[in-house]
Amino acid sequence: MAWIAAGWLLALAGFNGALFVSFRKRTRSERQFLKESDGADVDPIQAAWWLGGSWENAPAQQEWYAAEVAARLLIAAGDAEVDKDGRLTLTPGRSRSLADPVLAALVAGMRRDGSASVLQLRTEPRFKRFRTVLEARRAPLRERFGRYRVPAATAAFTVAFGMSLHAMFTRHGVPGLPDQDPGWWTTVWMAVWAALAPLAGLWPAEMSRPWPRFTRRCRAAVSQALSDQTFETGFRVSRAVFSQPGRRKGKPGAGRRRPSQSPRSRKGPADVDDDIGGLADVDTYGGGDSGDFGGGD
Repeated sequence: MAWIAAGWLLALAGFNGALFVSFRKRTRSERQFLKESDGADVDPIQAAWWLGGSWENAPAQQEWYAAEVAARLLIAAGDAEVDKDGRLTLTPGRSRSLADPVLAALVAGMRRDGSASVLQLRTEPRFKRFRTVLEARRAPLRERFGRYRVPAATAAFTVAFGMSLHAMFTRHGVPGLPDQDPGWWTTVWMAVWAALAPLAGLWPAEMSRPWPRFTRRCRAAVSQALSDQTFETGFRVSRAVFSQPGRRKGKPGAGRRRPSQSPRSRKGPADVDDDIGGLADVDTYGGGDSGDFGGGD
């Protein structure tokens, strides 16, 4: 029985080892990128791409946040200003940001109309060049760790069931039980599976963000680049990320109470009230890390 158990457990270890080798092979280019960037300052625009948002556990590689940070960098350089509605306007006679291709493309697009919001940076044709160079700053890293827990848990199930069948067919009893009837394996295999399944938890979750050390470096890079910027400036820029600035919250007269009419008044078919046409349009705006696996970062 010891040889049977050892053989199946070695098979489980071999399968997880093969998963690890597959992970290392699939992330070879990513680990090379991280190795080359280690020790150097992370570009704040590339860092914004990877962070995907200003809060913890935001989805990685989000264009809107990279565009927002680029706009805030332009403001931090003194080349643009932002009004209370989130609309950016260029500062006359300033050109310190032109050395950066992303900011230079942003300035070139804004000069055509004089102003823009972050939403317009992401949607309007005049900022196509900006979006192209912005995309080039995206780090060549996967957004999610990948599916490794499911195969590992499936392997644990296969080993537990297969080992129990093997022991039962070879007429081996369950070690430690007074009754050495091999039929006990039809129940005990579930306990074996329960013991092996948690090993799959050693693999990070499929939807988790990989490379946490790089994430920490990116967060520090963005914080440092925008450290001199006020909270109000960041708030103004962010409020026009998903909606047009200056959009009216309601129509004239919305919410006003209509004067009461006499009980004797009657309305014809053409006099139907259109009160519901004055309902206000409301804009809404909604704006992590496990340890590095396999020494990849």
